[in-house]
Amino acid sequence: MTPDEIMAVVKDTPVTSVQRGLEIYGFIRKHRLTRALELGFAHGVGTIWIGGAMRSLGGGSVVAVDDASALERTPNARDLIAKAALESMVTLSFEPLGYTWHLKREMAHYQADPFDFVFIDGAHTWDTDGFAFFLVERILKPGGWILFDDLKWTFASSPALRNLPSTRAMHPEARDHPQIQAVWEQLVLPHPGFCEATTDGNWGWVKKKKG
Repeated sequence: MTPDEIMAVVKDTPVTSVQRGLEIYGFIRKHRLTRALELGFAHGVGTIWIGGAMRSLGGGSVVAVDDASALERTPNARDLIAKAALESMVTLSFEPLGYTWHLKREMAHYQADPFDFVFIDGAHTWDTDGFAFFLVERILKPGGWILFDDLKWTFASSPALRNLPSTRAMHPEARDHPQIQAVWEQLVLPHPGFCEATTDGNWGWVKKKKG
């Protein structure tokens, strides 16, 4: 599947931009990654860039996890993935308890068939995504990669969330602090099992050591 074919499907659907989609597409092709886990998929745009890149390599599989509210988006991931004809490669999981509980339930299965690429772009919170990082470490192949999105994102800066009563009621440290940046700096970078960490400011890539 070519980038032009992907862009014809996703068009201007949020949240993954064309520039970011092309980065994912190129990275997957460069490293020849063929089994991916996506934690948080929203409309499924990132899912299609991942699956499309794998199809261009000859095939692969993507497990994408989000909560049931993702079905309420227009367009929703199920429809977009069908439009891209990627149903045979993509498994969508709608989890009422969130993706850390999905990983709990599927841990043994994923350890037996681990991933070589994981995209963490869901809760954007210290507790959920900090925990997710340690769970993902257990189901990631040696030499596999994790991509963190929104290192600098905060609830207070989000146009969609900052004025919600739930956001206004948050403790200022949780509301105003870039929580994924904290996960990156305090958990990922010091971890002895990972290497080749790079960031462009808002995205962070890190590789699991071999051996």
